[in-house]
Amino acid sequence: MSVTVRAAVPADAAAIASIYNHAVEHTTATFDTQRKTVEDRTAWLAGRARQHPVIVAEEDGAVVGWGAFSPWSDRCSYASTVEMSVYIDPEHVRRGLGGALSRELLRLAPEVGVHNILSRICSENAASLAMATRLGFDTIGTMHEVGRKFDRWLDVVMLEYIVALPDRV
Repeated sequence: MSVTVRAAVPADAAAIASIYNHAVEHTTATFDTQRKTVEDRTAWLAGRARQHPVIVAEEDGAVVGWGAFSPWSDRCSYASTVEMSVYIDPEHVRRGLGGALSRELLRLAPEVGVHNILSRICSENAASLAMATRLGFDTIGTMHEVGRKFDRWLDVVMLEYIVALPDRV
């Protein structure tokens, strides 16, 4: 079985929604509590700016994971700062797909003008925290009890990755 990482296309919206909805309903990988529809994800894909690509991991013709850069803030001074998110189909976790998607996003960052990549990871998500550290993200702090999901308060670890842009070399 071969995995391909590629840019997302509108036909991927259903798989992206399905993978995300599993995380919404069963994990603290997202603090979102509302499922996304295929129509919502189709519009989301269509509205992406150049600095906010969405990529997918595809295995044997099926999307098994996705990753994206999203705006950190709508204020102009933050235009080159993004938040990175990666989600994997639950039947395909622990196979290196999260790392593959993350590495591709890090590779794309200078091409799309990203300078700083932020990541918010629930403190109980040890696997994602370990992966972020392996990728070179630095922990910059913990926000305590900022989210509530599954009837409990959750802490969020903030991480950042400064991109080496061509003008800084």
